[in-house]
Amino acid sequence: MTTDIIFDLGGVLLDLNMTGVGEACNRLGINPELFFVKAENTSPLGEDGRGASTVCQGISASQAITAYQVGMMTSDEFLKLVLSHCAKGITREDVIEAWNACLGTIPKERLDMIKELRRKGYGTHLLSNTNDLHWEEIKHRCFSEPGYTCRDLFDHVFVSHELHLAKPDPAIYHHAVSMIGAPAGQCLFIDDAEVNVEAAKREGLQGAWLDINRKDHLRDILSPYLRQQEI
Repeated sequence: MTTDIIFDLGGVLLDLNMTGVGEACNRLGINPELFFVKAENTSPLGEDGRGASTVCQGISASQAITAYQVGMMTSDEFLKLVLSHCAKGITREDVIEAWNACLGTIPKERLDMIKELRRKGYGTHLLSNTNDLHWEEIKHRCFSEPGYTCRDLFDHVFVSHELHLAKPDPAIYHHAVSMIGAPAGQCLFIDDAEVNVEAAKREGLQGAWLDINRKDHLRDILSPYLRQQEI
C-alpha cells in the first residue's frame, strides 16, 4: 500500500537546462568543470577534489559545492569563493546568473498531477539536494503562482541545505519518513539518480527510478495512483 509519494526536484519535476552552462561559465572566465564535473585531482574550489555533490542531473562537482549543498557554506561565502577565480570585472550578479543557468522550468502538467494525487488522498512531499541560490530561484520561478505554491503542492519540503543532509545519506530518508509520519514501506520515492533510489530502498521505502530520456516517464510511474479511487 502506498500512502505518500516523495518527489525529487531536478530531473523529476524540474527540467534542467545544461545548454547555457558552458557559455555562462565562459563569461565568468572559469572552466565549467568547476561547477559540474568531479575534479580528478586538486580542485580550485576545494582542497582535495574528493567531494561529490548532486548538481544538475547528478553530475559531480567540487568539495566546495558539496559543502554549499548541505548548508555548510553560506551563499555569500560561496559567491565570494567563486568570484576569486573569475575574470576581472565579473560581478556577484554575473556569478548568480551562471550558477542558475542549469535551471529550467516545471511543466504545469506535472504540478497538476501532484494536485490530483492530493485530491485522491495521497500525501505528497519534495526531497531535493539543492542549495540556497537555486532554491530561492526555483521557488520564485516555479512555485509562486496562486494555487501552485509549495504549500499548495506538498505536505513537506525537505531540502539538503536546510537539513544539512544530502541524498544518498540514509539519515535524510529517516528524517523524511519521521516527519511524514507514515511507515517507510508506504512511501514511494521517485528520483532520476539510481544511487538515491537504491539508498531509499535500503531504508525500507518504495523506490522508482525516473529515466529523464523517456518522455512522460513521470506520468507512467504515477499512473497507477492517478487511476485509483480516493484512499
